[in-house]
This record gives sequence, structure tokens and C-alpha cells, in this order.
Amino acid sequence: MEVDLPCAANVTKDEDGNCVICLDEKTNAKTLHKCSHSFCSVCIEQQFKYKPQCPVCFTAYGKMTGNQPDGQMSLKRDSRHHLPGYQEFGIIRVSYIFPDGIQKDIHPNPGQKYYGTSRMGYLPDNQEGVKVAKLLWVAFDRKLVFTVGRSRTTGQDNVVTWNDIHHKTSIDGGPHNFGYPDPTYLSRVLEELAAKGVTDQDLGEVNESVIR
Repeated sequence: MEVDLPCAANVTKDEDGNCVICLDEKTNAKTLHKCSHSFCSVCIEQQFKYKPQCPVCFTAYGKMTGNQPDGQMSLKRDSRHHLPGYQEFGIIRVSYIFPDGIQKDIHPNPGQKYYGTSRMGYLPDNQEGVKVAKLLWVAFDRKLVFTVGRSRTTGQDNVVTWNDIHHKTSIDGGPHNFGYPDPTYLSRVLEELAAKGVTDQDLGEVNESVIR
């Protein structure tokens, strides 16, 4: 069945070489309007059925949904403590809890047990930190923040693990200890969220009361 791609436009001349999906000469090439990468029409239609994202630069087209298992997220303000580099602001504590469960068809080993986890992240309670917190809420709702797979830290399989949206899991210690100060962290995590299709345009989905 042919998929309608409102994000792609037909081009009459192929100037970009072979299709990076099938590695052959492009057939009925289509160019994505945000990033201008082009592919075979059939190849990119199949790609977008799986994930609405450019396979070259990972620009998102439409809402992406991940395979994050069932869990809970909370955002809580802490005005008594401060992050290095943001001493004039309080902290937003980002908490995640995932119980153990059974993998579904969307996971690497359907029917097998996966092991849950609990994680805590930290953001400054300023304008940009609040924005990141809200966009993380959107990403969590779309099941994009975690996945089931192999832990990069322990090497254990079948565990709930991060899905390429980096968090500061320590208050201090700098980047090498996943903490602050790290002056470019907020801008980097916004880029990671955007790569999964979560941008400022999605802030309207989040109620102000989610940060308590």
C-alpha cells in the first residue's frame, strides 16, 4: 500500500548519488522538505512506516513513538538546593520508576522478562530548565526516553535503559560524572529531543501543573 508523504516532494533530477537505504540508484526520487535529503520513493515510504525520521541526519517528520515500557515519571521542584552554575535557581528533580515486566512484540526478546529501574535527573528551575522538563514529559508520554535492551553501564541484557536522551544524574561533579556545571547541557538535550521530534511546538501538550 502506498504511503502519502506530505513531508516529501518529488524531484525530477537525481543529483545526490545512490539511495542510502537500498544503496542502488534512486527510483522516483523524493526529497524531504526539512533536510533536503533524497531517497527512492518506495524506500522512504517504508522507512516512514517504521520511523518518521530521515535516516541520514535523523530529522524527525511527524510524531515518533518508541518502545518504552510502562512506567511513571514525576517532576518536582526543590527550592532549597542549587546546581553548580545555576546557584540563583532551585532544582527540578526528574524521577522515573519502571517495575519489572514481560517484553512485548516491540521489544528485542518478546515474552522474556525485563528488569525495571529507577532513575533521577536534575535540571535548573529556570526558563530553559522548565522547557526541558516539559519536553521530557512529552518525550516520556511518547515512550521515547527509555527502551529495553542492553545497559551501556553494566552490559546486562533485557533491562530498562536510556534511549539517547542524556540526563544529569548527579548534582555536581561536572560532565565526566554526569553532573553540573556543564554550560552547554541544556542546549544539547534540546537537540537530542528535537532529533526525536520533540520541539517547542509540543509545549502546548503539557499542563503547567506537571511540575509540582
